[in-house]
Amino acid sequence: MRAELHPGAKRASIRGLDTGKQVPDVKAPAPTGGGGGGTALRLIDVWRAMTKRWRMIVAATVVVTALGFLWTYRQPKIYDADCSLVIESTAPQVLENVKDVVTLGGGAYWSNHEFYQTQFRIIRSQAVARRAIAALGLAADPEYSGVATESELADAVLDKIRVVPLRDSHIASIVAEDKKPERAAQLANAFADAYIESNLDYKLDGTKNASLWLAEQEQDLRAKLEKSELGLYQYKKDKNLLAVSLDDKQSMTSQNLAHINQKLGDVRARRIELDSARKIIVAARANPQERESLPEIRQNPVIQKLQESLVELGETQATLESHYGDEHPKLIALKRQAAALRRDYEKSMDEILKSFDMQYEALVQTERSLMAWMEREKKDAIELSKVELEYKPLARDADNAAKVYGMVNQRQKEANLSGLMKANNVRVLERATAARHPAKPRVSVNILIAILLGLLGSCAMAVAFEVADTTVKGQSDVERSLALTVLGVIPVVTPTAEGRQTAPDALRSRDLHVLHDSKSSAAEAYRSLRTNLLFLSPDKPIRTLVVTSAGPQEGKTTSAVGLAITLAQAGHRTILIDTDMRRPRLHHVFGLPNENGISNAIIGDVPVDKVSQHSEVTNLDILTCGPTPPNPAELLHTERFRRVLAECVSSYDWVILDSPPTSAVTDPAVLGNVVDGVLLVVKAGATNRHAALQARRQLEAAKARVLGVVLNEVDLSNRAYGYYYYRRTYSRYGAYGSGDTKAA
Repeated sequence: MRAELHPGAKRASIRGLDTGKQVPDVKAPAPTGGGGGGTALRLIDVWRAMTKRWRMIVAATVVVTALGFLWTYRQPKIYDADCSLVIESTAPQVLENVKDVVTLGGGAYWSNHEFYQTQFRIIRSQAVARRAIAALGLAADPEYSGVATESELADAVLDKIRVVPLRDSHIASIVAEDKKPERAAQLANAFADAYIESNLDYKLDGTKNASLWLAEQEQDLRAKLEKSELGLYQYKKDKNLLAVSLDDKQSMTSQNLAHINQKLGDVRARRIELDSARKIIVAARANPQERESLPEIRQNPVIQKLQESLVELGETQATLESHYGDEHPKLIALKRQAAALRRDYEKSMDEILKSFDMQYEALVQTERSLMAWMEREKKDAIELSKVELEYKPLARDADNAAKVYGMVNQRQKEANLSGLMKANNVRVLERATAARHPAKPRVSVNILIAILLGLLGSCAMAVAFEVADTTVKGQSDVERSLALTVLGVIPVVTPTAEGRQTAPDALRSRDLHVLHDSKSSAAEAYRSLRTNLLFLSPDKPIRTLVVTSAGPQEGKTTSAVGLAITLAQAGHRTILIDTDMRRPRLHHVFGLPNENGISNAIIGDVPVDKVSQHSEVTNLDILTCGPTPPNPAELLHTERFRRVLAECVSSYDWVILDSPPTSAVTDPAVLGNVVDGVLLVVKAGATNRHAALQARRQLEAAKARVLGVVLNEVDLSNRAYGYYYYRRTYSRYGAYGSGDTKAA
């Protein structure tokens, strides 16, 4: 249905002339790059670049794949063979207590790791390579005849050898490569045998060198041992230690000292006891009664018997004296007997006391002898201590020499035994055999790599071309680069068969395509643009509109004509003014004369209705350029142009001005300052984004209101630009849009 205008919309709405408020600006989306010109690629851009140039990608991939196949086909066939080895960390121990001179393995994890890395490096060493070369006689092989030196020959062979360890095991494979499968197997086996022999030779050489060194050390140590033992013997001989050892002699001296000390204590205690008794005896000698009371006298049986005899004689004498007189012979004889007995008694007591004195003297003498003996033993002990200080270093040197000699002698025997044992920690698990199929070149892998390289390279080229292409391609590109809203997407218009006869006719047919084919997708696109403009500012409807572009031949005139036709078809009284006074073209589009136009209205002050012309489209009038003035920009700056524009606004619902490009002249900036808005036409795939951005900045610098962008000549059939869906939509529902020509 027809869009109704606001009652106050009939008044002049030209900027600078209207009495009401200015029309509010339409806010464009925020720029995603610096200054609104960001060109960062997104995934969708990459995908579109590849889909756009899919033919180039396919062709490049096919070419690279073909080149990869040819290169693979021309490569010589290489065969490989592998010989598996078991490399133990330690060699088998044949004798339990015999240690090898050369330890072939490690203990901890890192030690084992370093050990195996060392073995892998030894396998690929010059020494092993030369053994294998000598075993196979490769020096006389024609293939290696060009090698100058033995080292270069070894390097050439080593280039064909690699070591591949089997993870989490003690197994490693020696892999050899050669043009001949039999020789590849021979190389792998020869390197395995050479490595095993080298490993065994290393062990045997180490053992042999150790045995020679131990033999030299044994001779020196034997001489030192003999010298130290001889010195010790001579010292023992000089000190009389041959029969009895120093320790035994010291033990005997200690025992003697202990025994003498014990004896001396006993004798000394006995002497002290006798000394006390002797003092009593000496005091009692002068007194007979005290002397007789001494225990030694009183308890003596001889004394006791003499005392009994004296007592009996006394009793007998008393009896005789009572019967006989003092002179009686019996009494005299009895007295003589008693006197003799008394003398014996005294003599016995004296003898007992003398024997006691002798006993005391004997103890004193014994004590003196024991003390003298102890002094001699102490001197001997001191002398032995001095001997010990001299003896122990000699004995220690002899003992150490004996120990070192015994250790070296034992180790020499073990080394000799180890040298006799040919135990190795490396053995062959599986010998190499000739392969039936070549390992290189790997056709499938090379072809796959070529395909991948072709795809990646061609995709990279497509993206590079896309990055290098600075033209505006689609709606998202416009919004990201220009930060403006896309109000309409106009598809490519294909000329009819009649329109391809001459260039002017073809151009005119394209410009009037909306009129001639109202069911086309282009006509529907212009109707969508018309609807967007009508609803862009509902409170302050847009009445005056400039259509321009950044550069020439980007479809601004076609877009202005198509928009004017769709507005007129919707019932809006529309006037289309050709303000491109340098290259006017509207009179050619509609087949109208150009004797009078807007230049006459401005210069000659002619009313608009006198110079405007009716077109074949109902509700659409055309105001051509008229005679081309020498100063178009100055005319557009005049007050008369503003009055002409106000006159058009008062008579028509829509006033559309076809303006020249912004890059050529300043006319669009001048016009944009006095109208309600500007439509910037951008040709998809042709307009440079930097030129479009410069056009936007130029218009905004002149305080023109840029309403949005019309994206022109978009190939809806190209999936790369993402408009395939719109093409299908327009083709399905174009009849509905074209049928309701009065719709806004």
